Amino acid sequence: MIEKAKPVFGPTNRESSLDDIQRFGAVIGLKSEFEQKYRELHANVWPSVLKRIERSNIRNYSIYTTEILGKKYLFSYFEYIGNNLDKDLKEMALDEDTQRWWKETDNCQVRLPNAMPDENWHSMEQLFYNK
Repeated sequence: MIEKAKPVFGPTNRESSLDDIQRFGAVIGLKSEFEQKYRELHANVWPSVLKRIERSNIRNYSIYTTEILGKKYLFSYFEYIGNNLDKDLKEMALDEDTQRWWKETDNCQVRLPNAMPDENWHSMEQLFYNK
């Protein structure tokens, strides 16, 4: 078993944000055969889904793709500016249009083996931030 490194905090990796913005990164696999569909979906995200993201106090949401050792991956980043992340994410998960959107996109993705049981996208730890 690989020993997990402990967080190290300093001027460029603070334990808490100076600007009250929480930043999140996550990763998930992408099925190669669905990459084109995934790109097309995200070129025209449904307006109701975009509004739900905004109402959930999420800003600067972006998704990147890359290939590593012949496998496709997606990396997401967003900033949370609200004061009750659990409530906002729960409301997003209960939104009917968002649920329909996730059915479209989940089919394109591959959960990583180290993802927690309640997460599709595997959360990442912030290691560096420079404003």
